[in-house]
Amino acid sequence: MSERDVVVVGGGHNGLACAAYLAGAGMDVLVLERNSEEGGAAVTQEPWPGYRVSSAAYVVSLMPEEVVQELELKKYGYNVTVLDPDYFVPYTDGQSLILWSDTQKAADSIRQFSKKDAEAYIEFDRYFHRVADLMRDLLFVIPPNLKVGEIPQILRTAMKLRHWTRKDIAEVVRLFTVSGTDFLDEWFEDDRVKGALGTQTILGAWCGPMSPGSAYVLLHHWIGQAEGISGAWGWAHGGMGAVSRAIADSARARGAEIRNAAPVQRVVIEGGRAVGVELEDGEIIRARRVISSAHPLTTYLDLLGEENLDEEVVRNVKRYQTRSGTVKVNLALNELPTPKGWQGENPGAPHSGIFAISPSLEYLERAWDDAKYGRSSANPYIEGVFPTYFEPNLAPDGKHMALFYTQFGPYELAEGSWETEREKYGKNVVRLVDEHCPGFAASVEHMEVLAPPDLQERYGLIGGNIMQGEMSVNQMFSFRPIPDYGDYRSPVSGFYLCGSGTHPGGGVSGIPARNCAQVVVSDRRRDRMRFWKR
Repeated sequence: MSERDVVVVGGGHNGLACAAYLAGAGMDVLVLERNSEEGGAAVTQEPWPGYRVSSAAYVVSLMPEEVVQELELKKYGYNVTVLDPDYFVPYTDGQSLILWSDTQKAADSIRQFSKKDAEAYIEFDRYFHRVADLMRDLLFVIPPNLKVGEIPQILRTAMKLRHWTRKDIAEVVRLFTVSGTDFLDEWFEDDRVKGALGTQTILGAWCGPMSPGSAYVLLHHWIGQAEGISGAWGWAHGGMGAVSRAIADSARARGAEIRNAAPVQRVVIEGGRAVGVELEDGEIIRARRVISSAHPLTTYLDLLGEENLDEEVVRNVKRYQTRSGTVKVNLALNELPTPKGWQGENPGAPHSGIFAISPSLEYLERAWDDAKYGRSSANPYIEGVFPTYFEPNLAPDGKHMALFYTQFGPYELAEGSWETEREKYGKNVVRLVDEHCPGFAASVEHMEVLAPPDLQERYGLIGGNIMQGEMSVNQMFSFRPIPDYGDYRSPVSGFYLCGSGTHPGGGVSGIPARNCAQVVVSDRRRDRMRFWKR
């Protein structure tokens, strides 16, 4: 039986990117994906005839230019249009707040609500770009494990951050601990302005804007970029499946093999080392190294198995928090919505960026209050895009789509189940959008609601958490996913993790894959040196 250099479990975007990097380094790589198509949560599917829907992930915001260029993604069809405005926030009284990508233009929109806030926004934008630049220093760092044997790696990390001042360190630490509400209160006075900026304090998170640490969630999204523009969001032409296809094609061009409909049952371990995998049909594929892009809980508890891990590791894995309140609502429309009071072009600013219903921080916190007690939010946070603005051919002629990320709908409901709640929740989202855009409800022709259990079942996102685990301070950097194993390695020799459950966390970025590939190449080089020294 031949032995591969590397087997990658999971053909999500990170698994594919890791395979591309390793194949490019000359390794014989096989990717095994359980579904019939690769891509994980970054896929384009057809829930209704003629509609190509980005079912789960729907915008690009965290993929750096380094990954795009190194994997030559544009050569393989990666094409992104920057969303502008960043956010269009309508109100039921007919007013709207538009956060344009141009700072001065956004400030001019804010000025209608508060002259003071308009001036503050210019400094706020400058501040956040500064802090985001600091955090980008950490994106491509292999997190050191905090133990004596890792002192050299800790020192190397410190050297990369030697330009950080004491004030920089204090600001980063503060953002990891302060609430989004407290942070925004320091800058702004108007509730509508704070509500518009507070959207990202909860995006994909299991917390409200008043929860400690939610300010970092805001920063995490500010770190992102599209087409090299910091903090921007982008629409990937062809939907998110086109992103995965570009990465997969890059991997194949470098020699990697991708096998779909090949679910892995377990990692084969011999003498304390991973030596391959066993598929659900019983086939065993041997490899010198095995990498998982799956969720950390799936990776440790199902693929490795508790029997192959010591008690402390099992305890830390079971502590890993992966709760979620994200509900994706995909809609087929016969026309684009028009917000109350909108006098501009249609389609226009309400459709060319991210559309969001977030009138105040209190609104967001009350949505969270419902979820804390096991209820879906009576008035959820809603944000979304209208893909046919960018690509009319994604829907039948004259038809449109709305793809909404909403919060909150808890994984476990205190009463009832998602079997009965799913349609009710979707109709509630439609109702809220209709209150801001009269006639919207009548335009809806099809609806797909993916609650947290659906995101878990369909995409392997345990708890429905789109980040493969909560982005809290105790689950970041060296502690992601668990202490002592934040460097993409695992307690089992020859076994690694490269998914969003590792540093730097969630989003379609490819960064965990890139970092993991560097570790694997380094370990391979070290093992070869040991062999020749024998």
